[in-house]
Amino acid sequence: MLLVSIRASRLSSGERLLVLRVHVFRVPSRVAKQLATICTVVAACSALVLFLCASTAGAQSPGPKAYVGLFGDNAMAVVDTASNQVLSTIPVPDGPHGVVITPDDKRVYVSSDGASTVSVIDTTSDRVISSIEVGQTPHGLAITPDGSRVLVAGFGTDMVSAIDTNTNKITWRVAVPNPHNFAISPDGQTAYVASQKAGSPSLAILSLPGQKQVGSVPLPNTPRALNFSPDATQMWFTEAGVDEVQVLDPTTNKVITTIPVGVSPHHPLFTPDGQLGLVVSQGPGELWLLDPATDTSTATVKVGDMPHWIATTPDGQTAYVTNESSNDVSVVDLTTATVIDTIPVGNAPRKIVVQSAAPQASTNAVNIVQFAFNPATITVAHGQSITWTNSDPVQHTTTSDSPGWDSGPLSTNATFTTTFNTPGTFAYHCSIHPFIHGTVVVTS
Repeated sequence: MLLVSIRASRLSSGERLLVLRVHVFRVPSRVAKQLATICTVVAACSALVLFLCASTAGAQSPGPKAYVGLFGDNAMAVVDTASNQVLSTIPVPDGPHGVVITPDDKRVYVSSDGASTVSVIDTTSDRVISSIEVGQTPHGLAITPDGSRVLVAGFGTDMVSAIDTNTNKITWRVAVPNPHNFAISPDGQTAYVASQKAGSPSLAILSLPGQKQVGSVPLPNTPRALNFSPDATQMWFTEAGVDEVQVLDPTTNKVITTIPVGVSPHHPLFTPDGQLGLVVSQGPGELWLLDPATDTSTATVKVGDMPHWIATTPDGQTAYVTNESSNDVSVVDLTTATVIDTIPVGNAPRKIVVQSAAPQASTNAVNIVQFAFNPATITVAHGQSITWTNSDPVQHTTTSDSPGWDSGPLSTNATFTTTFNTPGTFAYHCSIHPFIHGTVVVTS
């Protein structure tokens, strides 16, 4: 008869050591069968414990989420930046083009150039909670530093529209021929618009408080993407067919110098502290690192094929670069100028935004205990979720009085979660014990 014992221990290096001990001795056949069964169960349980311990040891808390517009999939990929894994995809109308995130990280706005809408995504539930009609073929988006307005480049309507983020309604429009992308000044007062009108490309200058165009910078070539430095002393932009970054002085609206880079530069960006400039060169598939103090290049990093857009972490240490033709995102350590990871995300990734902080665990919880909902009334913001937990020794349900949600029978310690996307007051009950009542209040 063989008996096998299993013991696990952790080495100083953190690795797990699995020790098997084998004992051989003679026992009656009936006893041997019983012992064999016991040994099999013990071995299986030991293996399960080891697996669970290893899984727990390797687990990590979720990080800030990145939202990537998948132009080829008509969806947004949601990426956990702690694990660099895609968490989910969110369907949106055809051609996700512009993407911005509110300063509080709670909402993402996505324009769809194959439609006429801007979708609003709640980052708690990662669902579309609103759709705003803006006119045909919306291109780029920009958000004011205070998060109060989202600007929409209506390429097909020759209009720039401003969305009030409190109401998600358009509050004003300004005529601009074929607007494509934006740069908003750090003080939120001025927007430069890349106007791609054939034969007369320019940068249209808008006063945001005045809600009107106040100037224009004629250009020899079609403008592509643009961004302000954090100190507002420079505004960088790129042009089609020009392998240089254009450096504009906003006080004179003159191009004061250019920075030679790789073939077909697209999106220029500054790190939040303004100490480093970045631009993607689509031809060679490179991220160029630039010194804003000298307007010169300092390094290049090979990324994926046809890089399109850049987002950085708040500390300016890491950049995320979407690669439209290789269907992935390059994660670049800007301190060493190296790619540290590549994330497959889906077809034709273009725009990307990254939350400034990791999502916080939801505190919207209702406990079913002693035949009551606790709390009896709970208030949440629209787009947030509530989780019910049954702590009683008998089954309960959470069921809306009017059509809405129904958990079905919940056994002891079972949970049920649902998301509320419509403001209002909703009464609910336990269908097994109808005398148990509760109320959900959803604010706008």
